[in-house]
Amino acid sequence: MERRPLVFDRVLTYQTEQQKADWQEPIGALETILLDKGVYQNGPIFFTFDGKEGAETGTFTYYLPVSEPMAIEDSGFGYMERFHSGDALVMRQAEQEPDFDAAFGKVRMHAEKEGIVLGQNYYCVLIDVYGDIIIDLAVPVEGGRPE
Repeated sequence: MERRPLVFDRVLTYQTEQQKADWQEPIGALETILLDKGVYQNGPIFFTFDGKEGAETGTFTYYLPVSEPMAIEDSGFGYMERFHSGDALVMRQAEQEPDFDAAFGKVRMHAEKEGIVLGQNYYCVLIDVYGDIIIDLAVPVEGGRPE
């Protein structure tokens, strides 16, 4: 477990309501818009899920670092000049857990043991390593170190 923020410059965003089980589907839409705009990905795709505990559907927000600033007006898409998660606990290789909630529970247990108060949301960071996906889980710390 590491303690550090997620920080990326020039980030394309996409927000959608969907089933939790379908979390991978919007990735194709992000990749397509990059091709259409002639912009390159320069960091890992990551996302957060906002829904009631145990819910099967909710709001996903996807983030994709890009090579240059973008002006975008497509539905659901946006752009951020800089993304900063704030101080966070990061669990490497969370894909080895049964699901995201199980990984989040493991981070929570570590935080409780260390006396760290966590926020309710988490970021799943998808790292492509030679065609395999490694997933890191970053959970913001309440009142953590500022940017």
